[in-house]
Amino acid sequence: MKDYPLMAAIMISFIVTVAFLLALRPVAVSVGLVDRPGGRKLHVGDVPIIGGIAMFIGIIGGFVVLGAANSVTFGLAFAFFLLVAIGALDDKYAVAAFVRVLVQIAAVLIMTFGTQLYLQSIGDPFGLGAIHLGPFALAATLIIALTVINAYNLVDGVDGLAGALALIALIAVSVVGGMSAISTSIALIVAGSTVGFLLFNFPVAANRPVRTFMGDAGSTLLGFTVFWATLAVSQGEEAAISPVVGLWFASIPVYDSLTCIVRRVMAGKSPFKPGRDHFHHTLLRGGFRVRQKLGILGGLQALYACFAVVSHKFGMPDFALFGIWCGLGLTQRLVIRAVSRRHRLYMIRKLRAGELGPYRTARVRAPR
Repeated sequence: MKDYPLMAAIMISFIVTVAFLLALRPVAVSVGLVDRPGGRKLHVGDVPIIGGIAMFIGIIGGFVVLGAANSVTFGLAFAFFLLVAIGALDDKYAVAAFVRVLVQIAAVLIMTFGTQLYLQSIGDPFGLGAIHLGPFALAATLIIALTVINAYNLVDGVDGLAGALALIALIAVSVVGGMSAISTSIALIVAGSTVGFLLFNFPVAANRPVRTFMGDAGSTLLGFTVFWATLAVSQGEEAAISPVVGLWFASIPVYDSLTCIVRRVMAGKSPFKPGRDHFHHTLLRGGFRVRQKLGILGGLQALYACFAVVSHKFGMPDFALFGIWCGLGLTQRLVIRAVSRRHRLYMIRKLRAGELGPYRTARVRAPR
């Protein structure tokens, strides 16, 4: 019986999100809150960018049904509002980067002081004992929060990808956190809203007439939630996991963003300008379709999350988990690039044998 309020909250979050995704479509078109194809954008037709707004409303509906009116939910709701508001403005007007970062910092500070939750310890990543951050805790919280928030924003380049990666992370947090934890309840409510959004964003033909993007409003909302939920289950005396385990829950977005930043800096380019050097771009050049790219990257993230949960259950030490995580991060692009090249060669062989349709032929012949 005690699980019924949570189940109802998850369902309401899902239903309200779906309802507002439908209701806001004409509004988005009338005010120009749409993504138009061109340049790096390969989608067909104008697509409403209302996913983040609809998810936010759905999440608030879930909070109301859950009945957990306290400093945690109020603080998160206010932080969510700031992120969605600046994200929606950016989707419409392209707000300056420093303004977006300032609002993200404000959201993290509201979370920190409203929920009394911050990064106190990073576990034992070097095998020398637990490392407590002391006076550097707030600064570390801000840096890592901004990294995760913007990692989900940067990875949002394929239909369904950011939502699927966040959903995997939220489910992983729920598994390790236990059903009685408030972090689990909030993670599952956001997961319910995310599933509602994915009905309109997953790359299948059936939803093409109502295809919707989440925009910066949605990707930053999900990145923030993944960070907060992971922080909630990895800090304090009642922590369920080590922070090192939590690293694995957002591996693909973090690997992708850090790899792009390092490569751009080494090439003398601005790390903040958009480019075509993300993992999904590498797979695109290999001739993979959208669902295949989603399957590869989502599958890797699911594998990493499962590995982290199982390793935690069996007591793998932090330094081993951290070493493996870093090793994967250093080689992830090389692995994805090798997979892409292998698939491209396979597609070229099929092209020469005349076994490809016009679309696939154009994709294989496209410049790399």
